[in-house]
Amino acid sequence: MATTTKFLKPNEVTVCKRLAVSDSADNKRATALLAIHTGETQVSAAAISGLTSGQVRYIVRRFRVMRLDALSYEDVGRTTTESVVVEEKPAKKIKKDKQPKKDKKSKKGKAKDKKDKDKKSKKKDKKSKDKKKSKKKK
Repeated sequence: MATTTKFLKPNEVTVCKRLAVSDSADNKRATALLAIHTGETQVSAAAISGLTSGQVRYIVRRFRVMRLDALSYEDVGRTTTESVVVEEKPAKKIKKDKQPKKDKKSKKGKAKDKKDKDKKSKKKDKKSKDKKKSKKKK
């Protein structure tokens, strides 16, 4: 599946080349991305870089979403220093008047556990009957 557009932008090629020759943890990933950029398949990129084909698939998908943020390239001249801001959702407040819903769930859970135990004991009984039948046949 060849594409007519290039996979990496010029600045990304530069960063990946620097990473590929460095002692960085992502040097194999950068090598795989460069191989994909030059038109290699993911399987051949895996052979070139020393990664598995699954690892190459993973970094290609991750790179398409995150671009250079998918690689740790601070030590080879990162051009941008954008930080990712994660907003936390406020915790749900439990009203003092109401009891937590956990009490209701725990009762349901006990009933479910009892049903599971009954099913397991029925299976054991059936297996033991089958064993007795097979012994009688011998």
